[in-house]
Amino acid sequence: MDDESVEAHSHGPLGMFASPFGEMYRNLAAFARRRIRRPRQATPQEHHRVVTAFWSACETGDVNALISLLDPYAITLSDGGGKVRTALHPIRGADRTAHFMLGALSHQPALEATLRSVNGKTGLVLRHASVVSAVVSFQVRNEKITHVWVVLNPDKLRSWHHS
Repeated sequence: MDDESVEAHSHGPLGMFASPFGEMYRNLAAFARRRIRRPRQATPQEHHRVVTAFWSACETGDVNALISLLDPYAITLSDGGGKVRTALHPIRGADRTAHFMLGALSHQPALEATLRSVNGKTGLVLRHASVVSAVVSFQVRNEKITHVWVVLNPDKLRSWHHS
């Protein structure tokens, strides 16, 4: 056997292609990693602006404005702790999230919202008759809301009654 045959056998039936193509694929993968950017975390100012616009759209019932603020793959999670009725499964997508939020808010017409720091970022504290009924936090990337967390569990809201 000559050197080329030994090389081909040592890497299996496609062994003679492994070296030249392997280098090409490694270079292509490195190029792709450089080109694909991870979603950029919002600055505190961007986060505040997007959350403020989100609440404004909720107040006016503007579903199109809400959808425009949400990432197409946005996920909404709600926690009622088994004590408050809410979605049992994650809500996926901008359209479904927008409609879920507007639907949930339509059941609470006298809701008062305050922009507050929630987990270190701008969020919403929602009160009904001066009692905190929900705390909403957001993740904003590339100027779009990617995640919405709605806490309705009364046990988890106790500490918010004093704020």
